[in-house]
Amino acid sequence: MRRHPRHSTMTKKQALVITVLLVVLGVVYAAMVLGGRDGDNVANSDSSGATADTAGGSTEPSASALKAEPDSSIREASVTTPMTRAVISTGQVTLHAKDMARARSEVVRLVTSWGGSVADEQSTSDEHGRLADSTLTLRVPSDHFDEAMSAFGTLGEVEQRSQKSEDVTTKVIDTDARVRAGERSVQQIEALLSRAQKLGDVIAIENDLARRQADLDSLKSQQAWLEDQTSLSTITVYLSRPMVHGTTHEAKGFLAGLENGWDAFRATFVAVLTGLGAVLPFAVLLALLGVPLWWVVRRRRLPSTPVAEA
Repeated sequence: MRRHPRHSTMTKKQALVITVLLVVLGVVYAAMVLGGRDGDNVANSDSSGATADTAGGSTEPSASALKAEPDSSIREASVTTPMTRAVISTGQVTLHAKDMARARSEVVRLVTSWGGSVADEQSTSDEHGRLADSTLTLRVPSDHFDEAMSAFGTLGEVEQRSQKSEDVTTKVIDTDARVRAGERSVQQIEALLSRAQKLGDVIAIENDLARRQADLDSLKSQQAWLEDQTSLSTITVYLSRPMVHGTTHEAKGFLAGLENGWDAFRATFVAVLTGLGAVLPFAVLLALLGVPLWWVVRRRRLPSTPVAEA
């Protein structure tokens, strides 16, 4: 009878402990469940916000997009815009034409039709006033260089033709970059000069400005020369009459003999006249001095005449 109450007391304690453990486990489980729901809500709100921005037409790009856009634009520009080559072209053509005046006029007409010009011309004429030979220095747009070299070859018999091209793209790019840098440098020096107050500073800045301005002018001259040479090609055309070849057959017969005899007689007559012309001054001098001397000597050698007897 004494053991029964002790047994009931131990059962109540165990029930209380079990109850406390269940409550604690319930609280922990509830906290875990609520935490998971909050995380899902935050994720859903982020995704819904992003969707709303997209649906609303937001134009603000992300940082990665901003970083990617310049690279893609550069690649696209490099693909769609090829580099233009800068080339200096020069050529020479030597022609023989029977009608020199017509060939020269045709050369000038072609150059004018292409938008070019005659930079220099040197011509000579024969004893009859006809054009004997001509040297033309032409400036032709570079786009028509090959066309001009082909067209000039059809105006007569081509003796010699040559052409040369030089790629100066790197030189043009370098000169342009140096010109831009020089202009910025001059602007900075001018701004510094406007703020200078001491006389020594003003003098030093002016000297530096003069030196940089001289360098900039030299670079601009090079830039202008490169632009002129790459936009206009130089072609030199030599025009002359057809050459007389020595392989022509010789004439034979009476007329040929008469012609040869006449040429020999004319050559002999010319030689005689030439010799006579060379001797004549000495003959005149000899006559002026020798005749009086001869007369004096002759008078002295004559014997005295005897007196006639009565």
